[in-house]
Amino acid sequence: MKGRKLKKGDIESALNEFLKGDQHLVLGFEKGENGVSPKIFKGSLDHYSLLNPVFGANAALYLRRLFSKGCQVMLMLRPCEIRAYVELQKLTQIEREDIIAVSIDCPGTISSKDKKGDVPTEADQLTDYFKSSDSMRWACSVCGERRGVVGDAGVRIDRNGNFWVIPYTEKGETLLARMEGESEEVPAEMLIGESKKADKFQVDMETFDKDFEKCTMCMNCRDMCPVCYCIDCVFHGDEYIPKGDALINKILRSGSTKMPQGKELFHLIRMYHVSQTCVGCGACEEACPQGIPLTKYFKGISERLQGMFAYMSGRSFDEAIPYLTFLEDELKDAED
Repeated sequence: MKGRKLKKGDIESALNEFLKGDQHLVLGFEKGENGVSPKIFKGSLDHYSLLNPVFGANAALYLRRLFSKGCQVMLMLRPCEIRAYVELQKLTQIEREDIIAVSIDCPGTISSKDKKGDVPTEADQLTDYFKSSDSMRWACSVCGERRGVVGDAGVRIDRNGNFWVIPYTEKGETLLARMEGESEEVPAEMLIGESKKADKFQVDMETFDKDFEKCTMCMNCRDMCPVCYCIDCVFHGDEYIPKGDALINKILRSGSTKMPQGKELFHLIRMYHVSQTCVGCGACEEACPQGIPLTKYFKGISERLQGMFAYMSGRSFDEAIPYLTFLEDELKDAED
């Protein structure tokens, strides 16, 4: 595979050149006084950071229902964020035509709830930081793909600290054309290697009940999930989560019930709904004020189900989501 070897400053120069376009934007990360956070840049980059070691939200959340024509948007995001964008594009929630999606090697992140000022933002230092610290988010530690190998192009980092921009689509080739230098063979070994396959997640209903007992039904997990996109959610009405008179009438019919009512059903339906598109980013758990280990359940269910179809969410623009297709005998060799 061929790519172009660049210095970090060369990437910023190319992005600044891109931003000279009248309706050109870059969604990436800004390093400010209080750490690194997502930012949409217009005109020029200001305090740009290629990596973001703190996870607060999956930036694909900000792209839902993006159908703007003529406005060119460059995404410079983590692999899990680009994968979520790819899934949203397949679900016709984003218009792909004017977007160039670039995934960047991710050494891992810490939770925004444990935000520390001494977390490095350079790839090699961040890799060493996580080797000597147990503060990496669990979702990152079991991530199936932290390499910049998804989207239209990827930014890979070799063991010597060099940055490699590698095109995967024609749009990626267009990005590469903005950068100086000649294409050359990309090194086989990179700083971020292929992820080890996580063990299957086994949880019984007793543990499930105990973990979700703390749920207050704030629904932050739903609202911050990048691929949970329905405008008219079934949980907005009284059918599943009744309130007021609807609640009283249901209790009069069925008897005493714990409050908040319907929380188990809420989470089980959500697991089913996003099971084939979940990218395992852990945004749901990050948003939970009760500290419920949501990633364990959502990632566990989604990986097992996606594995049945030999599917990985966001891996390819051309790979159809299984529940949107029909194939005879597609589950004959499935294992669980």
